[in-house]
Amino acid sequence: MTPATSDAPKVETEPSIRERAVDAARQVAHVSHEAQLLKSLAADAVEDGAHAAKRTIKSVQRRVVEGVGDVKDAAAYRVKRQPFKALGIAVGVGLVLGVAVGWIGARIGKAKLTCDD
Repeated sequence: MTPATSDAPKVETEPSIRERAVDAARQVAHVSHEAQLLKSLAADAVEDGAHAAKRTIKSVQRRVVEGVGDVKDAAAYRVKRQPFKALGIAVGVGLVLGVAVGWIGARIGKAKLTCDD
């Protein structure tokens, strides 16, 4: 024979105001904690992005400096190999720049004269 057990039905009652307040406080604390975690993650992501950008800029600067050095070396090599051609190019560039600066200066001078009248 098996002893008979009687399970009393559990009576579900509505939570009291105190229990609701405690539950609400727990939820607020949880949401606050989650918000702090998200804030921390966002700050870390911004910091990582800034660090990556700085690394990229330094890398590009290094490559540009190396490229300028290569151009300088190539120019020095060509001047040593063909000095008269290099001199002719330098004189030609100087003449063109001189004419351009003179022309622009003359136009600015004329503009000032017409404004003063």
